[in-house]
Amino acid sequence: MSTPFDAPQHSGSTQTRLNSVPAEGGGGGGGGGGTNVDTQRLDEAANALVELRGDTENVDNGADDDCLSASRGLNKHSAGGMAEAGSWATAGSLVTMDVRWGSQIINLKSLLQDISDKLHTTSGHYTSTEQEEQARQRSISTPFG
Repeated sequence: MSTPFDAPQHSGSTQTRLNSVPAEGGGGGGGGGGTNVDTQRLDEAANALVELRGDTENVDNGADDDCLSASRGLNKHSAGGMAEAGSWATAGSLVTMDVRWGSQIINLKSLLQDISDKLHTTSGHYTSTEQEEQARQRSISTPFG
């Protein structure tokens, strides 16, 4: 399955290209080419991150349920008090681990959302700039009609 983050597969000789600038253009300044940004790919990547964020939420909910169920199961058969008296110290550790897991998931979801938002914003800026440039080019009148 391909994702927006996958690099194109090439066979044969290796060439490095920056965005869409041709490899044979040289490094000097006088070239007529520009940077080509595929805003659809930016939007696809941003949407994939939103989907991943939702999947992360589902995994987190499952981990919460499993940890709390295991903790309750361990404590269900204990007499309480010290470990020697039949309580399970592991039950409390499971809850501690679940809390730590939850804080990491919150951080991950925040990062995914932040990156997704920035990709959407970047896509919007490129689209807006391209439309403004096209309008500017159309407004230029030449003596040739």
